[in-house]
Amino acid sequence: MNTMKNAENMSIAQKGTLSVILNENKKTIVAFLLIILLFILGEAIVSNFFSVGQILLTIKLSSFIALFALCQMIVIAAGGAGLDLSVGYTATLTAILTASIMDGQNGNLLPAILVALVVGAVIGFANGALIAYIKLPPLVVTMAMASIIQGIINVYTAGRNITGKPSPILEIIAAKSTGIFPNILFVLISLAVIVMILLYKTRWGLMLFGVGTNEKTAYLSGVNVKAVRLVAFMISGVAASLIGLLLIGNMGIAFKDMGSSYVMPSIAAVVVGGVSLVGGEGNYFRVILGSIFLQTLTNLLVALGWGDAGKWLGFGIVLFALLIAYVSDRRKR
Repeated sequence: MNTMKNAENMSIAQKGTLSVILNENKKTIVAFLLIILLFILGEAIVSNFFSVGQILLTIKLSSFIALFALCQMIVIAAGGAGLDLSVGYTATLTAILTASIMDGQNGNLLPAILVALVVGAVIGFANGALIAYIKLPPLVVTMAMASIIQGIINVYTAGRNITGKPSPILEIIAAKSTGIFPNILFVLISLAVIVMILLYKTRWGLMLFGVGTNEKTAYLSGVNVKAVRLVAFMISGVAASLIGLLLIGNMGIAFKDMGSSYVMPSIAAVVVGGVSLVGGEGNYFRVILGSIFLQTLTNLLVALGWGDAGKWLGFGIVLFALLIAYVSDRRKR
């Protein structure tokens, strides 16, 4: 009798544990299932859509979305309706400025990295200072910054060709593969591990989430709310600038608007990854899954012949659907 009761108790405990695990990872599971669903749908429409080669190509292309999405996730996690619409333009400016510096030489990579760090830090500091200390809306500030950067790019490139090439090392990292695996995938995996450790195992990560969750409580706990948000935007700026180096490494040349097309997908990837736009949380692995989903959706729409118009329409529909689903889930709680 006791044995049967113990077995029943163990069964209930196991079910409870499984329920908790599923509930905690619900958004991750949803993002993963959406990706699988798209691949299956694509295979039913286009041959070899679910092939190993196509999957790896999708992951490679989505890696750049995921890198830009990291910038968004950091500023969103800090709360205050944070968004950074300048990330793509920052990357473009860096790529254009450093192309001629590198000029296809590995020896010139370090100066190019230093330029990228300075450019990103200056732009991030300007965004963060105006948002955290002057209390201007992030959407307006970063949109204005994007316009300013675009103006600088137009002036810099007016009447001249954009010259220079990335260093061979950058090309290997961003464009080449090791075996069948794109090298950028190894960069993304390493970055994801580092980011998750920084966010969940360091004091700054806890402060970032604390500020995003409740800035008054964080302030009363001794956290410098303004400084945390300033640093968040500086990280976003520096990261976007370094991504500009990877973009030129992948494409082989720098050109105007090379990074601007990543702004909307980078925000969408955060939403698809189930990260709250209110702030106070951030799971980069889910954001990466969101990026893969968006790239898979893009591939499917292109295969159907819908082009850019279909891509943006698809992004919009997915964003609305997921936002409605997450808001409904939040209200149920």
